[in-house]
Amino acid sequence: MAAPRVPRDAAPATVAKKAAARAAARKAATPDSPKSPTAEGEGAGAGAGGADGSPTVGDGEAIGGPASKRVLRSQGRRTMRKLLDSAMIAFDQRGYYDTRVNDVVEIAETSHGTFYLYFSNKEDLLRALVTEAGVDAQLLADTLHAPTELDGSPQWEDVHGWISAYSELWVRYAPLFRAWTDLATIDPGLIEMLQQTLGLMNEALARQIGAATSGRTIDAASASMAVLAMLDRFHYLREFVGQPVDDVALDTLTTMVHRALFNGSASATAQASASASASASATPEPSA
Repeated sequence: MAAPRVPRDAAPATVAKKAAARAAARKAATPDSPKSPTAEGEGAGAGAGGADGSPTVGDGEAIGGPASKRVLRSQGRRTMRKLLDSAMIAFDQRGYYDTRVNDVVEIAETSHGTFYLYFSNKEDLLRALVTEAGVDAQLLADTLHAPTELDGSPQWEDVHGWISAYSELWVRYAPLFRAWTDLATIDPGLIEMLQQTLGLMNEALARQIGAATSGRTIDAASASMAVLAMLDRFHYLREFVGQPVDDVALDTLTTMVHRALFNGSASATAQASASASASASATPEPSA
C-alpha cells in the first residue's frame, strides 16, 4: 500500500513550533532599510559572549567576537542578522574561500566599519554561522526525543516530519553543508563544532532504531549515520543537477527510511490486509 501523501509543511507539532519560532525570530531581525555605519541601538557593557571573543549561543543566536563584548539592542541585532544572511548569499555565490569581507558588506549595503563592530574577520563570521546551524540541528535532534504515536515505533508521518525538517535545515545552510569537510580545516574549533552537530543528530536517530522497531538486528549507530549520509548526498546531488527536493522526493525518502528501519513494509501489509478485511465484511451478500 502506498504511503500517505503529507504536505511538506505538515511536520510534527514539535518541529513546526520550533521552526515557527526560529522563523519569527529571523523575521523580526530583518532590517527594513540599509543601516548606517554606526553601532545604532547598542548598549555598552559586557554581552553574553565568551571572554576570548568566540561566538556563543543564547536563545538560538550566533554572535561574533566583537559583538559578544557588548549588549546588542534590537537594531544592533538586526544589523548582525543582515550580515549573517549576506554572508550566506556571498558564500553561495562565490564559495567561502573566494568571498571577501567587501562582498559581504556590499550585499548587506553597509560599511566595513559596521562589519568589524560585529565580527573580527571572515573566519569569525563563519564560526558564528556554524554555531547557528548547530543550534538548529540541536532543535532537529530534540524532535526525535518526542514520544512517537504507536508503542514507541516511529510512524511514516513521524519520519516524514523529521526528514522534511532536515531538508529545510540543509537548504538554509546549503553553502555550509556543501563544503563542511573543507571548512573544518580552516579552524580546529570548527571541527569540534561540526562533529558535535553531526553527533547530536546521529545519536538521536540511533536511539529510534533497533530490533523492536525494525524487526531485525542492525547496528543502530551505523544505520543512523547511513541515513544522514544519504540525506546529505541526496540534497547535494539534486542541487547539482538542478532538481529541487520537492514533496515527491521527500515522500520517497521517507518511505525508504521507514520501510528499512522501522518495519514500514510490514506495517503497510498489515494495513492493507486490515483494509481488505474491512471491505469484505462490509460488502453485502448478493441476494438469491
